[in-house]
Amino acid sequence: MIAAVNRGTGVNGASRVTGEGRDRATGAAVFLVALGAAWSVGNVGAVVGPLSADFDISLTTVGLLSGTILLGFSVVGTLLAPLIAERLGIVRTLVLAILLGAAGNVIFAVTPVFAGLVIGRVVTGLALGLAVVPGPVFARATGGVARVALFGAAIQLGIAGALGVGAILVDLGVDWRVTFLLSAAVALSPFPFLIGRDQVSFRRGGGGGFVRRAVRSGRVWRLVTLFVAVFSVPLILGTWLVHFLDVDEGMATAAAGALSFVMFGVSAVAREAGGTLAQRGFNPGLLCGGAPFLAAAGLAILALGDSLSSASVAVVLAGIGFAVPYGIAIVQAQRLYPSEPTEPVALVTLVGTAVPVPLVPLIGSLLDDGHGTEVFLGLAAVVAVAGALNLRPVEGSLESSNSV
Repeated sequence: MIAAVNRGTGVNGASRVTGEGRDRATGAAVFLVALGAAWSVGNVGAVVGPLSADFDISLTTVGLLSGTILLGFSVVGTLLAPLIAERLGIVRTLVLAILLGAAGNVIFAVTPVFAGLVIGRVVTGLALGLAVVPGPVFARATGGVARVALFGAAIQLGIAGALGVGAILVDLGVDWRVTFLLSAAVALSPFPFLIGRDQVSFRRGGGGGFVRRAVRSGRVWRLVTLFVAVFSVPLILGTWLVHFLDVDEGMATAAAGALSFVMFGVSAVAREAGGTLAQRGFNPGLLCGGAPFLAAAGLAILALGDSLSSASVAVVLAGIGFAVPYGIAIVQAQRLYPSEPTEPVALVTLVGTAVPVPLVPLIGSLLDDGHGTEVFLGLAAVVAVAGALNLRPVEGSLESSNSV
């Protein structure tokens, strides 16, 4: 599907740097593109109460705005991104993504009608999808694997920042619309660092046939369950964690936002730590299968606990458990189809993004009816099952075997 060739790159995919300052600027661009795109995943979750009150909408409808529309159109953006990048180039596609992200948040901030909220989330969702495909390609072409890890960590920090900062602003009495103007500013923040960047060319690889083999492979489906656990569930929490802690657990909005920030912040650090452990030969079964049990335990504690101290322990466990499997799971996905490793990565990422689309509003409806404990216990069970299925590493290539 995707391959990147940067003008003047070396054999490891890292571009020749003309100066330390320029390299820092490119690193800042990578970091801020991911941060700005992911910020919109958590910004609605931080203002559920005032948004619901101002527009007289249910939690189900808030879930549609926060998750279903945003993530649904991010899937559309993800599918369109290769075609757009072929036409415009990687850097111009990223510029388009950040401009759309800013525009979507401004529309959401200023609209007086519900239809404007929908349009704002549609535009922002397209921007998210356009950012997450060429973003890692640009990262690898300009800084190798280390910069790809930086992109992934910034995604988590973006969600954390939106939840934490937004909740604090609400608790201070700041109008929720200000948080979306702030989101627009964060989305625009990479713009100065992308202007003048060398273009990275974009072409499609010569793979094919992966999906036909994948649907018949138990190994692929086991890995898909892992991505649902460590990718889909955090996206769901990006919408509802602050509300759950605030309404169901009785915490102040600022405290709920701070705990959400801690969970995604810990997750950002743990993603890099998990990759380091995998690189050092740590047991992949424990990384992919064992770590999710930490996340499941954290979710169960959130469901059953009733204090700030228990919630603090829970979000740390969840942040570590969601993040540690990420690096080795991505590697396992690529090994499933070595001739075109982006195809399995695209598949598991798309599934991980698509699953929350119907679930976010459904969970909003359940929370509206007072079933928060059951929701979080159910999410814990899903994560635990995924961990159990992946205690045995996913190994081998679908190209070398016809077995399922």
